[in-house]
Amino acid sequence: MSVFYLSLGSNIEPEKNIPACLKKLSALWPQIRFSTVYETDPVGPAGTQKFWNLAAELETQKTESELRADLREIEAGLGRVRVPGERFAPRTIDIDILPQADYQRQAFMMIPLAEIAPESVDKESGLSFKTLADRLRKDSGGFRAIRR
Repeated sequence: MSVFYLSLGSNIEPEKNIPACLKKLSALWPQIRFSTVYETDPVGPAGTQKFWNLAAELETQKTESELRADLREIEAGLGRVRVPGERFAPRTIDIDILPQADYQRQAFMMIPLAEIAPESVDKESGLSFKTLADRLRKDSGGFRAIRR
């Protein structure tokens, strides 16, 4: 069994798409754990709509590539369309397997992740998720808890 951490986000009808995504994930992995859902300001060229973001932890026997395929299927089922060259386009749902490039510098990823796995350590920096999140917390304006 392997443990995977996920980062989830939506800025197109998040009040509909986040609960639908959580339901699909829970059906596939009943033991999945979720962080609080946060409303966050968009980062970079992601548009002007606020995001709903959260993290999840799951344990599975699947490989990372098998898990990624399952997650892409969930995204497609919720209307996610991936357009080449538009990596930061608004999205109905985005589910990323962590770690990924620069995730340690993204409050919208680290704060929820530290909530569910505070003592886990980032292999690149050697710092705990909690330490990384605490460093980002002071600069995370526009970050509001929606629900647990």
